[in-house]
Amino acid sequence: MYSYNLSPIEDIHTDWLRSHLRFVLNEVNHGARYAILRRGKPIAGLVPITEARALFEATRADRKYRDMHADLKRRDEDRLRQAVAEQGLAEQAQAGWLR
Repeated sequence: MYSYNLSPIEDIHTDWLRSHLRFVLNEVNHGARYAILRRGKPIAGLVPITEARALFEATRADRKYRDMHADLKRRDEDRLRQAVAEQGLAEQAQAGWLR
């Protein structure tokens, strides 16, 4: 089971990251999280691998759920269309419009 680290994310600039990579990786290994900035804008996040895997699994599970829900909705719509078509044919046959 994965857990999320809810501590604040520290911003670091790419030039500082390049010159202190070993230190940053050691900190991440101990649970630190960083937002990497280029020209003052966030471009990436650096998190421990367990957190990255947890986020990946959560995203994948959410995508599976959305796909399953869309399939069920599409199936329900198809069934409804079929039922309406069958009802229309039955009404036409009952009224004598179909031969």
